[in-house]
Amino acid sequence: MKLVVALSLLQVLPMGLGKKHGSSFDRRSRNARHGDLAERQIVETIYVTETIWVDATPTETSTSSIDGQSTTPLEIAALASPSDSTIPDEDSITSTTSSAVVSVQTETGIYGLSQATNPIDTFVSSSSSTESGMTSDSASVSTVTTDAPSTSSGAVEAQGITISAGLNITLGGGNPVKGNSDKKVFAHFMIGIVYAYTLESWLEDIELAKSKGIDGFALNIGLDSYTQPQLDLAYKAAEISGDFVCFISFDFNWYTVDNTTGVSEMMKRYNDLPAQFKVDGKPFVSSFIGDGFDWAAVGSGCGQEIYAVPFWAPTQENADNKGLSGLFSWTAWASKDNSPIDQPLTTVQDEAYIDVVGKANKVYMAPVSSWFFTHFGKEVSYSKNWLFKSENLWKYRWDQILELGDKLNYLEMVTWNDYGESHNLRNWGGLHSDDGCSKWAQGLDHLPMLDLSLPYIKAWKSGSKTPIVEKDQVFYWYRPHLKSAECDSTDNYGSKPDGWDIVADTVFVTTMTKLGGTIKVTSGSNQPVLKLVKPGVQSVEIPMAAGKQTFEFFTLTGGYKRGEATVEVSDQCWKPMTSNYTAIYNYNYHSGVLNC
Repeated sequence: MKLVVALSLLQVLPMGLGKKHGSSFDRRSRNARHGDLAERQIVETIYVTETIWVDATPTETSTSSIDGQSTTPLEIAALASPSDSTIPDEDSITSTTSSAVVSVQTETGIYGLSQATNPIDTFVSSSSSTESGMTSDSASVSTVTTDAPSTSSGAVEAQGITISAGLNITLGGGNPVKGNSDKKVFAHFMIGIVYAYTLESWLEDIELAKSKGIDGFALNIGLDSYTQPQLDLAYKAAEISGDFVCFISFDFNWYTVDNTTGVSEMMKRYNDLPAQFKVDGKPFVSSFIGDGFDWAAVGSGCGQEIYAVPFWAPTQENADNKGLSGLFSWTAWASKDNSPIDQPLTTVQDEAYIDVVGKANKVYMAPVSSWFFTHFGKEVSYSKNWLFKSENLWKYRWDQILELGDKLNYLEMVTWNDYGESHNLRNWGGLHSDDGCSKWAQGLDHLPMLDLSLPYIKAWKSGSKTPIVEKDQVFYWYRPHLKSAECDSTDNYGSKPDGWDIVADTVFVTTMTKLGGTIKVTSGSNQPVLKLVKPGVQSVEIPMAAGKQTFEFFTLTGGYKRGEATVEVSDQCWKPMTSNYTAIYNYNYHSGVLNC
């Protein structure tokens, strides 16, 4: 049975939202004062997801359809099947076992797939492999030669699907991407939770960030006693590492707008260090909120011009401020009055910033974030419990970044290590403090999201509107339990987070391929879902069920990979690894990647 689902979503302007420093101070009320920062707009976007449900043992009598053509599950499996351990002969690439050899029409042409000796053992679940007279060996995978000359001209018709053989494909080569050195990607780093970091801790984080295409850290600071020692270590580690920069992001939940002397003195300590990020010789600096702060006075106090790009509201008055070189936005999630809304994030707020800074001939730094969920309960004074709709945010936000292109000068990933709001890209672990967020952060992997962003970063820096895909990969992410889980009696807050009802029980999958391929997802007890994906970056949404989450990928470059996620989906609430709570609501996410 073929199922086609069309989902219509309304995009609306997101609002300013809460953020914390160190101990998770609730910023909801302080941000609300910004009000509507730009005119609300409504844009209808249609997302269409096609899934193929294989719900029968693959036999020659049971049928399904692809693009309106009747076909058997055996032939569906042929679309995805890896070949066996023997590489097919170039002159007769079709299998003698079955005539179900399928060619797939993609945007770049027609590529033949040979039918494997066992077409169903790894992609389609079957109670017995003897029905087709084949033995099962799911580990038997080979790479089909993709640069074979077109010596085979045979083509047959099977159930209305054209079957062809013979490939003449050249992969790889070309010149390396040369990015725009003026475009930089930073990650927002919370100094407030790393009082115990050593130089080695900083070097480890910096090397990880560099390997994922990040150019530097925006070092969020408050007034903690360990702030200066940790800044010293951060700048030293960046200098040792090389080709990595830092700048301070002053958090005005702790700094006051009249404290220009304190800001100046802190900046002077680092402005001339080798790892300080500079633009036109001016030390770069940013902030979280602090509208109206006198950055011109800070420059005078530093005895040099500074390059200030703070998070202020996108007004022309702010953009024209003589002490500023640009503006930064914290609108990385869709919200209204800092509350959840059932809408995706749009670029309306970005365009508002771009408009005002453009008129002032200044720059705009845009945010990119993967998620938002916070669940501090009655055990702390800063209790807060909500989520913003972030299900496929990481993928479509990067698409927005490429669309905005050269209108953006800098990007800031929000965040590197803010575990309390679940948008951390670095995994939980290491020498940092725990303000209570380990209950929902520990044990969930976020690092694969950094790999997903790499093709986008390369594309943005090179001026491309599409991601630069250099290898075949499958990325997936999902929440660790179903929405139906009920645990008010044991949860640290005592209720589900605000916004729980606007998210779906869904597994999100994004493929990156050079030529396309087939993805198979088995979510718990659900029937496996097969999806043909085109070259480039494609997204698939799969209904989520309790149990193991299994992913398989066969690419038209000849790659195959099977993987099982390390976190199972539960129909019960999340059990924290280190706390006295037996079960809590956890609307954080777990992710993974298959490299083919």
